[in-house]
Amino acid sequence: MASAGRRQPGKGQGDSMADMKGKRVLITGAAHGIGRSLCDQFAKEGCILVMTDITAEALEKAADELRTGGIKVHSFVVDVSKQTQVEKLAADVVKELGGLDILINNAGIGHNGEIVETPLATWKKLMDVNFWGPLYHIYAFLPHMIRQGSGQIVNVSSGQAFFRLPTWGPYAIIKLALGAFSELLRIELRKFGIQVTTVYPYMVNTGFYKDVEAGSLGTKLSMALLPLYSQTPQRVARIVFKAVKKKKSIEMVNVLNGVGKLSRVFTPVSNIVSAVTLMAMGKDVEALKKEMDLK
Repeated sequence: MASAGRRQPGKGQGDSMADMKGKRVLITGAAHGIGRSLCDQFAKEGCILVMTDITAEALEKAADELRTGGIKVHSFVVDVSKQTQVEKLAADVVKELGGLDILINNAGIGHNGEIVETPLATWKKLMDVNFWGPLYHIYAFLPHMIRQGSGQIVNVSSGQAFFRLPTWGPYAIIKLALGAFSELLRIELRKFGIQVTTVYPYMVNTGFYKDVEAGSLGTKLSMALLPLYSQTPQRVARIVFKAVKKKKSIEMVNVLNGVGKLSRVFTPVSNIVSAVTLMAMGKDVEALKKEMDLK
């Protein structure tokens, strides 16, 4: 497949809606939730899909559903936290498709728990998937994008990067780091004709939260009421797709994320939100001591 022609750095970024037909799009975490819904959006535009996920059976089911509709789909079982697997994926994609036009780092895992009760092993797993996973993909595909003089990288962070709520600290901290990395990357890659879009989803009603251990009444209640205040993955995927098509630098997804970002400017407000959240969703001292196995 021929590479896209080189364009002048900084031009065509964020102006008219891009023609997506024939674009080679890689989506991580493509078997479920937002990733699966994003596949539908790009498929409708005639894109060539590269779907990856760690769950082989679910991935092939999703890929076969799209192939039935006549969509060109390439599927790869990949653990995003394994650098060697990601590098092999990049080599296979370049060999089979000639490269990539859009990389969407969507795969991620969640964690609910106070910082003091979160073991280092959990921190490492969160970092490996939610931070190193995107970086592995970016570093694997970036050289080819630079050579072809075009490309778009989409990094899915989280609204927690703004709210930074107690009991979601480890998750929020790592998503905040990814968001900062992505926004800085956008500035540095403009000279190569490469666009970077940073996405901050709000609460999304997917299986992402099914493994959350409700250690307090507040957490149990928030998970039970999730369908009432969250967005569907289909709606989020439509918003993200439009942001990609418009080559937006940042997509906030939900107006409440803007409120969360604004609250960081007014420290007393963010402190009150944090205090109330900890009261509602945090564990008491004895419960934490027990969790930490302290006598």
